[in-house]
Amino acid sequence: MRFAPTLTLLVTTAGMAACASGGAGTAAARTPITQSVGVGSDRLTISPGGGPNINTLDFSPDKVWRILPAAFDSISVPVNHVDPASKSIGNSGFKIRQRLGKTPLSRFIDCGQTQIGQNADGYDVYIVLMVQAVAEGTGTRLLTTFEASARPLTFSQSYSRCSSKASLEARLLAAIRAQLQ
Repeated sequence: MRFAPTLTLLVTTAGMAACASGGAGTAAARTPITQSVGVGSDRLTISPGGGPNINTLDFSPDKVWRILPAAFDSISVPVNHVDPASKSIGNSGFKIRQRLGKTPLSRFIDCGQTQIGQNADGYDVYIVLMVQAVAEGTGTRLLTTFEASARPLTFSQSYSRCSSKASLEARLLAAIRAQLQ
């Protein structure tokens, strides 16, 4: 009877080690899935694994370029980067908390949740949103890069990546389309 607690501990530890090692190889083998989101007659291709989101518009790059500042303004994202040579515009990084304009951040990003709600609505959030207009035939290929990270207010912790819900990108695309009409 004296060896039973030691044996139980040994069996439990071995079982936990087997469970922990069982899925180690599967995470690396996963590849991100591309998601297409429809906005009016346009399709926005979201690349959750990194890289820009791509959308094609039937307007010249110059025409698209001219309306991009107004489109950013309409979605409440301040512009701190403008490069006419490469036709890129956006914000290379800004901190925000709770809302973007009048919309809760949890509508745009998923940073996990706690018992009191969505982390995106209560954490410090760092957002990058950049757009580049590239000529493609007679139209424009719009490359949109959106990244978000968040950290809790009350703990000294580094930022953790949040995932996009594709709604901010869709809202930006809708604002661009509205300006082009």
